[in-house]
Parts: sequence; C-alpha cells; structure tokens
Amino acid sequence: MPRRFRKIRKQRKPVEAGSGRFWAAFSDAYTFGATLLVSMGIFGVAGYYLDQWLGTLPTFTVALLLIGIYLSFRVFIKDVLKRGRVRNG
Repeated sequence: MPRRFRKIRKQRKPVEAGSGRFWAAFSDAYTFGATLLVSMGIFGVAGYYLDQWLGTLPTFTVALLLIGIYLSFRVFIKDVLKRGRVRNG
C-alpha cells in the first residue's frame, strides 16, 4: 500500500455508535434511501400511467425510473459535496 494511503488510513478513526459522527452518517444514509425510494416511486408510477394511457407498457416506466434514479443520485451527491465544504472549510 502506498505511503499516502497508509497516512490517510492512520488518520481516520472508526465511527463509534455513541458519537455525533455516527448519527450524521446514519442520517445521510437514511435521507439518501428515502430520496431514492420516493423519486423512484413518483417517476415509476407516472411512467406506468403514461404507458397505460399510450399503450406502450414498459417504455416510459423504465425511462422515468432511470430518470428518477439519476435525479436522486444527483441530489445526494450535491448534498454530500455541500456538507463536505461546510465541515472541511
């Protein structure tokens, strides 16, 4: 393992269950999961009903599900980057 990675590994401490870092990490994970499920649900249902209306069953359902997944990851990454700037700087 290169020296720079060993140095980083030594600096990192494990997240303990009683610490505020643990609950912050848990909150971030829970928020991401909820965002993913809600966006997939909304876009999936919209795609399903659009397919029912137009008679093209899997097309819009799959397309809108993928859009929902993309948007939820985009929101999550922006949030993580914003929190990282606040905590680090």
